[in-house]
Amino acid sequence: MKVLVGVGVGIVLLLILIIALPFLIDLNRYQDRYRPLIEEALNRKVQLQDIRLTIWPRIGARVGGFVVQDDPAFRTGAFASLSSLDVGVKLLPLLRGKVEVEEITLRDPVIMVLKNPQGQLNVSTLGAKPAAPPAPSKPEAPAQPSGSPLQALALLAVDRVSIEGGKLTYRDESSPKPVEYTVNHLELLLTSVHLGDSPSVHVGAIVQPYNLPVRLDGTFGPLVETLDVKSFTFNLGLGKIAIGLKGRAIGGNLDATVNALQIDTADLPVALPLTKPIQIKDLHLTVHTQYPFSPDTTPLNQLDLTDLGLTVTMGGSAINVKGTATKGLATVTAASSSITTSDLPIALPLAKPVELKDLHVNLKAKYPPKEGAAALELAEIPNLGLTVALGSSRIEVKGSVLGGLAKATANSKLVNTTDLPFTLPLKKPVEIKDLQVAAEMKGQEVRLTALTLQLFGGLVRTQGTLGVGNTAPPFSGTASIQGLQLGPALQAVGTDQVSMSGTASADLTLNGRGFAHPDLVKALTGSGHVAVREGRIEGINLLQQAAMLLKVVGVQLDNVKATAFSTIESDVAVKQGLITVQRLLLDSHDFQATGGGTIGLDQSLDMKVNLNLSQALSQKIATGSPIARVAMTGGRLSLPLLITGSTQAPSYGLDTKMFAGKVKEQVKETVKGAVGDLLKGNAKPEDLKQQGKDLLKGLFGR
Repeated sequence: MKVLVGVGVGIVLLLILIIALPFLIDLNRYQDRYRPLIEEALNRKVQLQDIRLTIWPRIGARVGGFVVQDDPAFRTGAFASLSSLDVGVKLLPLLRGKVEVEEITLRDPVIMVLKNPQGQLNVSTLGAKPAAPPAPSKPEAPAQPSGSPLQALALLAVDRVSIEGGKLTYRDESSPKPVEYTVNHLELLLTSVHLGDSPSVHVGAIVQPYNLPVRLDGTFGPLVETLDVKSFTFNLGLGKIAIGLKGRAIGGNLDATVNALQIDTADLPVALPLTKPIQIKDLHLTVHTQYPFSPDTTPLNQLDLTDLGLTVTMGGSAINVKGTATKGLATVTAASSSITTSDLPIALPLAKPVELKDLHVNLKAKYPPKEGAAALELAEIPNLGLTVALGSSRIEVKGSVLGGLAKATANSKLVNTTDLPFTLPLKKPVEIKDLQVAAEMKGQEVRLTALTLQLFGGLVRTQGTLGVGNTAPPFSGTASIQGLQLGPALQAVGTDQVSMSGTASADLTLNGRGFAHPDLVKALTGSGHVAVREGRIEGINLLQQAAMLLKVVGVQLDNVKATAFSTIESDVAVKQGLITVQRLLLDSHDFQATGGGTIGLDQSLDMKVNLNLSQALSQKIATGSPIARVAMTGGRLSLPLLITGSTQAPSYGLDTKMFAGKVKEQVKETVKGAVGDLLKGNAKPEDLKQQGKDLLKGLFGR
């Protein structure tokens, strides 16, 4: 009985001793011993508010108010702090004189990472020690490999490591406008942190200013005393985005695969310049790199993507992408059976959707891109092909981009203007047949090497150049038109009052800058030759206009309001908004017209035309117009007409100055002849007087 009482008393005393230990042993008295060691290791000033032994819930130690000051060269204040650090050890090994850590818990850690205006990070001096001057008489000792967080973790030997309520701030003051990112509500849980084991990890946080929840769950290992990781499997969550990571890191080589079922741009933490979200589906890529990264080489050049595949989905449209990126060269292929422009996440100035069918692109690009390189020099596209579907119209497009030179061809059997995705100033639909286009682009210049098409029964050929990258781009070109039916062409344009028929041909050269009306008026210049065969000018009867001007009475002329002709030819020149008509020739059965003048791009008219009537028609008109009889020369009537107004509402008049000169000559000749007859006795004075009255009566209707 006494033995039992003694044992019970011993146990009670032991328990009292264990409970009293935290109060009997004050570890704070030893701060002057271990704090300098910590400061030397960290190269930072350290504050320890309180440190004591703990009994419950497990035997260990608790550090309260732990603060690591920042490097004074960067800022004053704390680099890192935490409210408490708990370290728990296992009891049984401790009784055997062996310390085995069971759990480490960090509560409310706060870390400030700063990049100064010079681009240096405050963490770069953490743990740094000034280099000792080398001894002149002794060779330098070989550098010892520095430790790593992974190596330290392997030597930690703990069952559980956790962080509760952490905060990490990154501030970049090297940019003109400083930026700051914060990781709030940081939580970390590591379990089974022992050599030979594969720890499991859980990380959770919220990233600001994006308010983005981030989570990471997985396993890695087994832990060894090196940087090698034989296997890792992680599930990364970025908001609603889930990404799977698998791989290994052995002998300085990292191999990993990345997979994601769907990434929606609406779920990304940054705003993209897109009018609507797109989805990246079935993402998979295989990555190979060597570690640690070389500071002298860009990260892109240290990564090899040996396999990339994904599908970009935009509404009902999808693009399949495959590729690789190794040794600074990316090779990508993209293919799609159908893309509708209404599905694209960018705004296009189109009146109706356009469908791109059977798209296939092969692309090669060097990375990172050369600074200052032109857009066409950033990548090479040896093969591009697609079909542009415009309603019932189809255009086959092929092209390439090689050495900074882009080439493209387009072909179509038939294109109807009603199918085009933009509005043309046409009153009727137009069919473009046998369209063939060949174009090139290099630098800031687009060259149309050839364009041919069948339009209104005729053949159109053109070529030219166009400058890009300018609000008013310069352009130049030549055009040839053969066999074009002018009547249907003008009907499609919609000339209501005056129109023309016939078979037209033209050879033109044009130069200008910009396509807006003010720019065209100011800068458009050109020249050429225009001809129309076997046609009619509807709405204008030049003979009727001439008869009205001459006040012809009692003579029946063709009442049809049209002018038939066999030929219209002219040289033209364009400058400052005017089309100058030179050496105009209009040949008809009853007359021939010559002259010239100007036609404004605003449809204004200022023409002088000399109308030379046939002998038969001249005699016919002369019977009803005394002034016509006076103006006739050699039995033919020549009328100098002025045509003004506009192309849609022309106005006609006689060139009175020129016509009066003709009449004056004829009167002079008539008077001379009459005086001669009088002197010869072939006429009486009364006859001469009456002839003079007749001439004056008919002159301009007076």
